[in-house]
Amino acid sequence: MLQFNPDGSLKLTDGQIKQQETEKNSIIITKEQISEKPAKAQIRIRFPNDLQNPQEIINFYHKIDYYQFRSVDHSISQIDGKTFVIKVDKGSFLMYNLLDYITMCFRDKLSNGARFGEGGVLVRGSWAKNLF
Repeated sequence: MLQFNPDGSLKLTDGQIKQQETEKNSIIITKEQISEKPAKAQIRIRFPNDLQNPQEIINFYHKIDYYQFRSVDHSISQIDGKTFVIKVDKGSFLMYNLLDYITMCFRDKLSNGARFGEGGVLVRGSWAKNLF
């Protein structure tokens, strides 16, 4: 049953409040489908706080980029002090393989780096892979 606060906003359950706190202190990697035709997708990486050395994230991206999927046109940009977007500029058959690989690499690296977030790394979203 829905309950409301005195100000009219929706009252959250204890589980929802706990989930919200976990997300607030976590690194969140989100898979985002931008369009279906043509197929375009991106990864958004959001840190709980502004980064002291954002270049470390960009350097890690370039290290991954050097080893895999050189034929897929992709780039990284920093949106603000704590958010990065890795996008594929032109959809291809290898696009989802690349983005899944980058997601896995960042999840593994950031899970080991406690200085980036206290709540761990959460991966959200999915791809619409049957578009080609």
